[in-house]
Amino acid sequence: MSFISPLALLGLIFVPAVVAMYLLKLRRDEAVVPSTLLWQRLVADVEANAPWQRLRRSLLLLLQILLVLILAALAARPFLERPAGLARDLVLVVDISASMAATDVAPDRLTEAKRLALEALRELPAGGKVSVIAAGRTARVVVNATSDLGRVRAAVENLRVSPASGDLGDALNLADALAARSGDAEILVATDAALATKPTTRLEHEITVLEVGRDRKNQAIVALAVRQGPSGVTRSVFVSIANLDIEPSQRQLQLYGDGVLLEARDVVLDPQTRSEAIIDDIPVDVEVVEVRLEAESGLEGAADALALDDRAWAVVPPTAPKNILLVSEGDPYLENALLFLPNVNVFEVAPDRYPGDAIRTDGTDWDLIIFDGEVPDELLPGAVMAIAPARTSILGEVVGTLKDPGIATLDPDEPVLRYVDLSTTHIGSAKELVLPTWARTIIPGPNGAPLLYAGELDGRRAAVLAFQPRQSDLPLQVAFPILVANLTGELMGGSAAPTEAVAPGDPVSLPLPSGASALRVTRPDGSVVELVAGTGGGASVSFSQTDLLGVYSAVPVFPEATPTPGPTTTPSNGPSAATSASPSPSISPAASAGGSPTPGPTAPPVDPNAPRRFAVDLFDPAESNIAPGSASEIEALGGGGATPAPSGSGAPTQTPSPGPTGSLEASGGAGGSGAGSAGDRPAARDELWVPIVLIALAFLLAEWIVYQRDAVTRLWRGARSRLGRGETAAAPRQGRGT
Repeated sequence: MSFISPLALLGLIFVPAVVAMYLLKLRRDEAVVPSTLLWQRLVADVEANAPWQRLRRSLLLLLQILLVLILAALAARPFLERPAGLARDLVLVVDISASMAATDVAPDRLTEAKRLALEALRELPAGGKVSVIAAGRTARVVVNATSDLGRVRAAVENLRVSPASGDLGDALNLADALAARSGDAEILVATDAALATKPTTRLEHEITVLEVGRDRKNQAIVALAVRQGPSGVTRSVFVSIANLDIEPSQRQLQLYGDGVLLEARDVVLDPQTRSEAIIDDIPVDVEVVEVRLEAESGLEGAADALALDDRAWAVVPPTAPKNILLVSEGDPYLENALLFLPNVNVFEVAPDRYPGDAIRTDGTDWDLIIFDGEVPDELLPGAVMAIAPARTSILGEVVGTLKDPGIATLDPDEPVLRYVDLSTTHIGSAKELVLPTWARTIIPGPNGAPLLYAGELDGRRAAVLAFQPRQSDLPLQVAFPILVANLTGELMGGSAAPTEAVAPGDPVSLPLPSGASALRVTRPDGSVVELVAGTGGGASVSFSQTDLLGVYSAVPVFPEATPTPGPTTTPSNGPSAATSASPSPSISPAASAGGSPTPGPTAPPVDPNAPRRFAVDLFDPAESNIAPGSASEIEALGGGGATPAPSGSGAPTQTPSPGPTGSLEASGGAGGSGAGSAGDRPAARDELWVPIVLIALAFLLAEWIVYQRDAVTRLWRGARSRLGRGETAAAPRQGRGT
């Protein structure tokens, strides 16, 4: 047995101090008393405490000396050595993805994984270093190469489940890079192996997996959408539920509107299938809907093991109509595409009547102004779009004409091109434009010339289409109305505060109203994050703290000196042309653009300063599939691709240790570089402080009992007396009963 802190044995000098206290004479005050008859025992005590007399046998003294010896040994931290089962440098990867919140292992998988990981640290050699990586949506280093195991334990205990899809491959690559700093290193992974994205990259270091989880019982909400009826009056909620278990399940689907239960229905879910449900007639005043999967009433054991995906939220799109002004000589293709937009009023004015006839009598701004051809020097406030501009303007520089331009490679992640197929589109001619610094390319053309770009110009959204729709075959394809809907939706703020679900961890771009200095975002847990506007005067801010499931609300913050904004405030993003004495505009509604027989519910114009809400949901069937995966497949990625020997195979490098499989390999380190260093590995240490503390407590208890033996004796006699009286009182009653 050795000691980590042998200098602590200097505490043994307190043993003579304890003995000296029994040898020294007690100092007493002199006092005059009328008689010494009652003080004879006191005189005997004085004689017994004469200084430096021979010690008498004292159990209390013996206990105190033994206690000092034990405490000195405890401070010296004795330990026993044994062969280490881990490398000198250990990289611990803990899976914190959503599936680790499953409760098939009490209390949950993450808690069990942390327990196994901390137990495995007992196999660490003396002086070994540990790095900890949290494997969530992204890999995050929690502790970097420390030998302080207390710090490591605290960091592991503080890990929490991230309600998002995990990327274990990213964490393994980071762990391999950290392990490469040492010649004797290995990677230890605590996971359920239920991976939404399975890693495939080979690593240079050995991997050992501590697997948790045993069940796959789970049903999840994988889609939620609010749909508006063709009449514009009714709204419906579409819900998709996946049963990821191999057995059928019965659950209750509950729909809440703004926190009030609207409907509940029982659903039967077949194994390994999806089921859809449509709930109609949602009240028009509902702003947020919530769907829950609950255990069916009267059915025990129906709840699944993962609760994160049993709730979902959706923000109901606003019903206030949008107003679009089309400045054009007439383009039937463009007019028809705009007329099919839901909840939109389209008005048309000739170019020679702009801007005089384009000013609204109610003093409000257009949600979108589309210039077909000529772009004027004076722009009214509001989003703007130009189609085949004839000359250079504030929206972009025109440098020539393109004949039969081809479409270059499209970005699959571009939101404007969602569900848009341009593979068969042919363009006769287009304007050759130079991409401005404030815009991004949506449809790239030849030699870097954009065919469609969009962005933010001086606080307003703007876009430019380089060709007339009638100069191509695009209006004859299904892609044309979809492209117009996506583009106008972005320009009118349809994508600014998303009504569709946001994946946990994804950033969200939020609009910043004119005059606002910041946005105050309230998270589902009630915490508030304030986003300050950039110095460049941007019209939006990016919010990235979307790591909680639920509904977020963003409210603009205005400086105190600024008057309180109201619905009559007019943004000053362009030349002001609206006055109270302006004549009534002679704007003709395009066809039946907003004047259809069923225009929908009447609603006031949407206040740009009103709170904007968006929902964050876990819509990932792969992550909701909590069936434990194969730990051997993850271990096979380590050691340069060498498959580790199975547990119990008798491999010479295996050392028994606690773990889910009963063994924990002592790997040879980084590829070939660490193969020879395993034999030089320091031994693992088992400190003996736990039994020493128990022994010290036992001696303290014994010392207290000896010191307070009279009181303990009285308590014991009193307890026996009460028990005896209870038995005596019960005996006559038994006799009378017989």
